[in-house]
Amino acid sequence: MKKNSLIKAIAGIFIAYVVLSWIIPAGAFSSGELISESTSPVGLIDLIRYPIITCTSSIFVLSALVVVLIGGFYAVLNKTGVYGNVVEGLSKKFKGKEFQFVILSVVILAVLSSLTALTLPLFVLVPFFVAVLMSLGYKKLTAFLSTFGAILVGNMASTYGFNVNGYIKYFLDVDMNSTILYRIIFLVVSVGILLFTISKVGSKDLEKKSAKKATKKSEKEEDVKEEAIIPLYDGIVDKKKSATPMVVIIIFMMIVALVSMYNWSNGFGVELFNNIYESINSFEINGYPIFKNLIGSVDPIGYWSNYELSFLLVVASLLLGWIYNIKFGELVETFVSGMKKMLKVALYALLANVIFLVMNSNSSGMNIFATIADFFLGITNKFNIVTMSVVGFIGGIFYNDFPYMLNTLYSQISALYTELPLIGLILQYLHGIVMLIVPTSVMLVIGLTYLDIPYGEYLKKVWKYLLMLLVAIIVVLVIAMLVL
Repeated sequence: MKKNSLIKAIAGIFIAYVVLSWIIPAGAFSSGELISESTSPVGLIDLIRYPIITCTSSIFVLSALVVVLIGGFYAVLNKTGVYGNVVEGLSKKFKGKEFQFVILSVVILAVLSSLTALTLPLFVLVPFFVAVLMSLGYKKLTAFLSTFGAILVGNMASTYGFNVNGYIKYFLDVDMNSTILYRIIFLVVSVGILLFTISKVGSKDLEKKSAKKATKKSEKEEDVKEEAIIPLYDGIVDKKKSATPMVVIIIFMMIVALVSMYNWSNGFGVELFNNIYESINSFEINGYPIFKNLIGSVDPIGYWSNYELSFLLVVASLLLGWIYNIKFGELVETFVSGMKKMLKVALYALLANVIFLVMNSNSSGMNIFATIADFFLGITNKFNIVTMSVVGFIGGIFYNDFPYMLNTLYSQISALYTELPLIGLILQYLHGIVMLIVPTSVMLVIGLTYLDIPYGEYLKKVWKYLLMLLVAIIVVLVIAMLVL
């Protein structure tokens, strides 16, 4: 399987969109009706111009910056020597109980993703889990499913993630607790299916490792190479230093990131953080706002973005350098070297957004997805779970950002249907499963590039899992349709 299959897949889906742009008129929903205009085709120059614009657009560049900063952060972790202590210690602790660590990885990442829907901040933890998993003898695909797969499944089965359920509440006026039972059930089922799949794939990894110890010649050279290279892990161990400060810094950084990037005010009506922010900024000494000027420009907790996440990664790296006596010049050099290792991952993550950018480039707000959605929604006079599912699936291909898909559909859906809680579930689940399949999914592209897994090989190995997941979605939605 060719290693460049992922970039070919990204290019292929972009070309498919280009062809459709010449055929399908652009449209937009307004008051329950489709307003349509002529086609808005992507021209020959646009074939090059749009990818360039994508790679230079500030919102996408910021996400790519977080990716490379994670590389720098882990380079500093490796430099301390204590990171290797933790990875090696956990590898020894779970030796002979390897699948227990798989369960730990999947449950932690899936639950955090389900509760927050903050996928990029959770990527900060992925290289650590990958390092331990691969040190235990698991191959890259198993490591992918146990980390990136868990994050994507948790996001699909989001329970209280604001970027999913918060926007369903905002656009469709559906209370976040109205379908919580179905979301929890689906989270448990989808995680169970994922663990079942990993148990099958991962057991083969461990069998190969055991066979290699017995007869080294039985292992292919490619498999040996795959076991030897662990991304962003150097294996440096320094037993003289304590890992406690490093662990405390990482835990504190993750808590701050996840709490500060979750919209508490709009999600649950919690105004505590906004009130604290206003109190701090309004505090004055002789009319001078001392704290406001001292702290500088920072959003209140609940409104932090990838800017602040980038800041946290840099500050955490500086703290680690100071605590573990790494000279500043050496720290900078180490950090930059780690960033360079993630440049390809960041570039591919940028390119995964090209269709999303094109969809939002029309100044009139019209796009071909609205026209496609109108066609399928118009097949039946009443609400139909099948056509709505098709709309959600296609929407996931065009929009890798769930709120943008909802923004396109909510006017039409709210005007035509009353089954809004069920529709919220349908769109959430179908968009979520697309993020596990199509190379417009940024987290999927990041994961496959980071672990150097060919896209075609990934689909070949996981199609049965995706089919089981689709069946689980159908069952849960049918039950919800009968009850809601």
